[in-house]
Amino acid sequence: MLAHSVRNTRVASVLFYVLFYVVTCPPSSAQSPSRPYATDQLRSGASFMAQHLQKQQADDDQNPAMLWVDSGRALFERDCKTCHTEARGLATKLPRVTIDSTTKKERVITLESQINTCRSTRVKTQGANASTPYALESEPLLSLASYLAFSSRGMTQEIAANITQTVSWQRARAMFFAVQGKLDFSCAACHDKIAGKRVRTQAISQGHGVGFPAYRIEWQTVGSLNRRLRACFFGMEADVPAASDPILPALELYLAWRASGLPIEAPALRR
Repeated sequence: MLAHSVRNTRVASVLFYVLFYVVTCPPSSAQSPSRPYATDQLRSGASFMAQHLQKQQADDDQNPAMLWVDSGRALFERDCKTCHTEARGLATKLPRVTIDSTTKKERVITLESQINTCRSTRVKTQGANASTPYALESEPLLSLASYLAFSSRGMTQEIAANITQTVSWQRARAMFFAVQGKLDFSCAACHDKIAGKRVRTQAISQGHGVGFPAYRIEWQTVGSLNRRLRACFFGMEADVPAASDPILPALELYLAWRASGLPIEAPALRR
């Protein structure tokens, strides 16, 4: 009787951990990774907002982020026209993975980091701030990023076919599924499993980044996807990465892969 009871307890324990793994962990990287949503099931964050906010985003005269677009257009005309005859399509090339010439390791290039690379290596304007990278979340950086994203509205991000083989994508994928923080939550717990439902009065979206840079009502300003990701970590009561942490651009890359086929709608309006 005792041996039988112990055996049943062990079986139950094994079944519990198997079930826990299936529910919380991503499929093996040895398998061909599949996206959580088919192309015809993809929904942008705007579709989860109230109707009046959707209308405000769609109306460029009412969308407050257009103020940043106008500023970014002036910066593009001043600093970028020497290399780029037009802005349309530039934002679709990012994020992407490259190999750092110094460390020989992968590095994810985002829209904002590409702007700063161009500014420090190509821009030759006059003035004290010439060729100096913009500070993260600064008005000129967000303005130029907003204009470039706006110029690619309706287009989709071009993600390399072999992106799932990169270390950056795999690291971001592991983080997306990692249970963390005081709430024992993960990115996937919200955006893959309960999208469309409400938590703390907020409708949970599918977690796509095609609307960023975006004007968030909570922030009362435009912010980058980097900032939004850090806010997510804060919301999960987990350790918040520094803005310069490589995991954040890696997550941007992973989100772009998840959203493949969903048109860019930046600069969006978000709560």
